[in-house]
Amino acid sequence: MTDGDQQEALVKRAEDEREDIFRRYELGLDPSNVVDSWENPTFEIYHRTDKYGFLHDSRLPSTRDAQEVHRNKIEMERDKKWMKMLNQWPPPQDKLHKRVYKGIPDRVRMVAWNKLLDIKKSIDNNAGVYLRMLQLARKYSTETRQIDADVNRQFRDNLAFRERYSVKQCSLFNVLNAYSIYNSELGYCQGMACVAGVLLLYLHEEEAFWALNTLITDQKYGMHGLFIEGFPKLTRFIDHHDRIMSKIMRKLHKHFTKHNVDALLYAIKWFFVVFVERVPFSLSLRVWDIFMLDGDRVILSMAITILYLHKDELLRLKDMDAIIEYLQVRLHKNFGYSDDDAIQALERVMKKLKDLKLDVPPPAKSNEFPTRKLGDFVEADMEKKIGRRRNDYTDAEKQVITDVISRQEQNAIDVQSTVSYETSECATVTLTVPEDSHSIRSSLAGTSVASHGSSETMSLEDNNIHLRTANMLQNTPQREMLLGT
Repeated sequence: MTDGDQQEALVKRAEDEREDIFRRYELGLDPSNVVDSWENPTFEIYHRTDKYGFLHDSRLPSTRDAQEVHRNKIEMERDKKWMKMLNQWPPPQDKLHKRVYKGIPDRVRMVAWNKLLDIKKSIDNNAGVYLRMLQLARKYSTETRQIDADVNRQFRDNLAFRERYSVKQCSLFNVLNAYSIYNSELGYCQGMACVAGVLLLYLHEEEAFWALNTLITDQKYGMHGLFIEGFPKLTRFIDHHDRIMSKIMRKLHKHFTKHNVDALLYAIKWFFVVFVERVPFSLSLRVWDIFMLDGDRVILSMAITILYLHKDELLRLKDMDAIIEYLQVRLHKNFGYSDDDAIQALERVMKKLKDLKLDVPPPAKSNEFPTRKLGDFVEADMEKKIGRRRNDYTDAEKQVITDVISRQEQNAIDVQSTVSYETSECATVTLTVPEDSHSIRSSLAGTSVASHGSSETMSLEDNNIHLRTANMLQNTPQREMLLGT
């Protein structure tokens, strides 16, 4: 078989696989659509489902307490005010600001998000585009296999997404595949599945597609720069986050430096998916509401708010693993403050940062926004068509590795000035390269702090401070890298 024949056979195999995956989603919950037992989560007897559809292994209270009754009464009153305001859109800006920060009632969130993101205008101006992108994706998308895998990982404890090939799983699959064609420069990155999943909890399929596009391409939100190769916006935001910490939270910043807690270790998922699965879902929705109103500066302010509210506990934790576990796991289960208290603290932090002229990071560079025309179909090259992984890093990926290692080395130098010879502790940061991986972008957006890979490490010793970094990164053939997100 010649090289040309072999390539044709590989392309045909990829096309058949893509068509089979699309066919399964097209069948949805049809009984003829056979689902392997491992694809559905084990059904256990759960005692409680919250109002967002998330399952909890705890008993439902037999009676409602006075606080819950009071909250429900307040939300019903807000429902009426919001419905009146939505019917007279747009309202005065100060009135909208006040009500969004008080909280959008869940029953009107669908309409409110439509208004805040001006989704109807996007649909009206792009009639038929979504369907055409979906049709092109079925024929040409090179991201289908990865999207299929990620769809069944998203919100496994939510009733809407729990069952394989459920309506919402199918919608998520369609939105992500269509968008990988619409924004061919970006394609698909795993963090996008979570963003689209949240949107689909409140929006219809095409609405979610255009909402996702607004969050990615509009300069107010600019998530394109988070997901594009090289992560230019992530780098810019992490640097500004560190700048804020060094100016207004010096003690905690020194504590993090001492234990080598780089912001990359805890803030990546804060920035990539706007705090979903890092704080209670009800609070993350409140942050999403404000994010849609005020834009990406809210993300930086909320990151500082979380650290400010929990600084005393964080200062008591004496090693990197404990600090990261607290920020990544414990706060999601028990934030320690009511949603209202957290948002009031966020408002105060935003005002403080504005007073200090720290609320807005340095301007974005051009590589944080699409350079290709959206919606223009660009056929993939042969390597992508057959799913072959590249054997080397791109320049953008090499720069990411260099930046990470430089930040870690700088932390080691900073630690020397804050830790004495007698009390120094061994703080470690590990940069890990898995054996089987294909995309550096996938891991930054989609992995957890519990993820592990195989790597060789080296130690840089200075006053008993060890910095563990991945060895021989430039020689490894894999692109995907776990940074402890």
